[in-house]
Amino acid sequence: MTGGICVTALLAGALTGSPAIGASTQTAAAAAASCPSAIPTYVVTPNGSPSLTSTLRRYVDWDPQSAGHLFSAEKSAGLAYGHRVFSGGGTRLFKIGQIGGGWDARTLGSFRDQSETGGSLLSLEYTYEARAGQNWNAYTRIWSDADGRVVNFDEAGNLNVYVEQFPDGTTASARMSRLAQLPATNPALVELSKSTSIWSTGNKIYGLLNETIRSWDYSAALNSITLGPSAAGTVVATGLTGAATAWSPAPGVFYTKTTDGAVKKYAGSPLALINDDFAVGLKGSVFAAAASCLSSAGDEKPYFGQIPVDDPSVPSVPPASTTSPPPSGPEVVSGRFLLPDGSPAAGMNVVVEASDLLPADNESVVNLPDLGSTTTDADGNWSLTIPESLPPEVQTAVSNNGGALNVTATTTGRSESGVTLVGTDNLTAAPEDPGTGTRTRFATTVTEEEGGNSVKLLPALADPETVVPDPTTEEQQTTYAAQLDTQPTDDPNQVAPRWQSDRGTSPEDHNPYLINGTDITSEQVTPRADTCYWDSQVVSRQISYTVVGESHAYWDAAGNVEYKSTLSNTIDVGYSAKGSLWSVSGSASIGSSAAGVSGFSWRGPYVAKQWKVPIEYNKIKKTWRCGGVPVDSYYEIRPSKFKVPAGQPVGAYGKDARQLDGPVRYANSNPKYRSWLAPYGTWAVEVGKSVKWSGAAVVLGVSLGASTSYDSSHKQNIRAGGKTARKHYIWGYSAPPGAHMGVIYSN
Repeated sequence: MTGGICVTALLAGALTGSPAIGASTQTAAAAAASCPSAIPTYVVTPNGSPSLTSTLRRYVDWDPQSAGHLFSAEKSAGLAYGHRVFSGGGTRLFKIGQIGGGWDARTLGSFRDQSETGGSLLSLEYTYEARAGQNWNAYTRIWSDADGRVVNFDEAGNLNVYVEQFPDGTTASARMSRLAQLPATNPALVELSKSTSIWSTGNKIYGLLNETIRSWDYSAALNSITLGPSAAGTVVATGLTGAATAWSPAPGVFYTKTTDGAVKKYAGSPLALINDDFAVGLKGSVFAAAASCLSSAGDEKPYFGQIPVDDPSVPSVPPASTTSPPPSGPEVVSGRFLLPDGSPAAGMNVVVEASDLLPADNESVVNLPDLGSTTTDADGNWSLTIPESLPPEVQTAVSNNGGALNVTATTTGRSESGVTLVGTDNLTAAPEDPGTGTRTRFATTVTEEEGGNSVKLLPALADPETVVPDPTTEEQQTTYAAQLDTQPTDDPNQVAPRWQSDRGTSPEDHNPYLINGTDITSEQVTPRADTCYWDSQVVSRQISYTVVGESHAYWDAAGNVEYKSTLSNTIDVGYSAKGSLWSVSGSASIGSSAAGVSGFSWRGPYVAKQWKVPIEYNKIKKTWRCGGVPVDSYYEIRPSKFKVPAGQPVGAYGKDARQLDGPVRYANSNPKYRSWLAPYGTWAVEVGKSVKWSGAAVVLGVSLGASTSYDSSHKQNIRAGGKTARKHYIWGYSAPPGAHMGVIYSN
């Protein structure tokens, strides 16, 4: 056994050394043309419904002779329903389907991928004339061999090889003529046809079946196809755990992909697993423009299109991160409330509560301490200065929360038809420490973006006498949160739907103001009596691993996440009128002690990972009581504290984020946010806040976003390697190094 693989045969085909594709000398370019160091690889991804188009995307398999890397060229083309694409070798692609005007299922076209030079991914070369007996759409398996000839299984299971012809010497006369046919009864063909994946590389055809790759020697000439030497083929490798599909970029190199898109790489002599994390989330069918041999990329930096050159306009990283002292002066929280129709909620009473003093058990009901009240102005705006002297229990909560004071601002109204409407906004304040007269760095960081929220009043419709049960595990598996959790990260600030269901798909057109068939959006709203109050009861708790950091390290670099000593996070708070449909209502910040929490050590190159820690969340029932009698209710989901589940780790890897690095993303980045590291140089981002990761946590079927405040204990690091004297470029999501970068990306 080698790397978990049983090797019974080795592939032919030497892996020789030569410069990379696109190298700058004529000699290198000629060598690269015959033995490339970068292989175009294509993925066809369905768009969710058989009636919709699929998408063809181009990737680049960089340096497949080594551990290598697969990066997206960020080039794509739409495919109409029923269209199929396969490689013709190099930059050539074949497509079956509608070519030009009118639909003809028998039509086959030849295309060139010109995206590397700024052209189309599918640039039409010519269309092959439809011939009697050729129904390309009906051919069950289709690919091209090393000579660019089209190979397929027809409806009867026969194997056919087609060659391109131009009878009158013009592209208008292009046609595919059958060179030879192997009957379906051929013993070797019977075995090959059982394969779940079939592809050609060099003089062999490969098939994947039951986590085993077999090969058959293959040749085709006029009226002759041979497969052998034995009917059963030669076993190349077994024990390919989870392999659902497979392909090769060249002889001697294999990739396998699981159903969830995890890709492993096998190569060498003897054949061995050389990269068990080559790619993740690669959904759809994959095929490569396979070459007959490979060259080494050596120290060449990956690129797409033009060879990268140093940009003298990009500054190097500054000597050190800049910090500023925490501000002083009165602490004010503010926001804005709107009526259901979007007009200002003027003249509404606003009560501000300290929201962290929840009971330790699930039975107690508490009336959270008020910090003051105010009234909205004509534009619905409100503001409140936090008292200089806080109640003792509130001051204790602030001290235990890293100096941050979480507050909930609530206004309550009543519609003409008697529906209770509540506006609730969750905010964080940074009060001065009574002993030192200063604010903590964490508290001031999380409050930098506070204030100015516009919150619409929403119905409070839950039954005040009963508790809505939590969704079942099966129900949670069908939610938006579950779907987002399975996808690789792309835009960190991806906007969640306005409403999420915690037990099914999210309603796209939910109208929270449609009550018993009547839309109350335009009804007049008046303030509720101030003799009533909201109380809080924790009805359930759940520990969810929550994203708190992200590290990026591209070519010749390593990165890590440091997250230790204390929590330093701001996380969405969920609101639900009935306990099943949820929206976001502000955020809460937690800075409590979490001794022992850490990130991960240096990893790279081509590694970008999120890091998660376990945080406990409270599901809270808020009940409106008048004279002690429960009248109306709604629910919240609120972060609480760091808590390790029994027998579970103190931290865990989150999503893969490699697709956010590399030359294409760098080229599309804001030039003002770019910088570079010299060989062996390092940088740490430790000021400001991270990006707000969408889907940072899944809590009871609801997706919540979160961010981390950077400081000496919570930071992202990157370290350049020393392969060459070239600069290692980095850039920030929202600023250059030395400012509030959000996250460091790597190229």
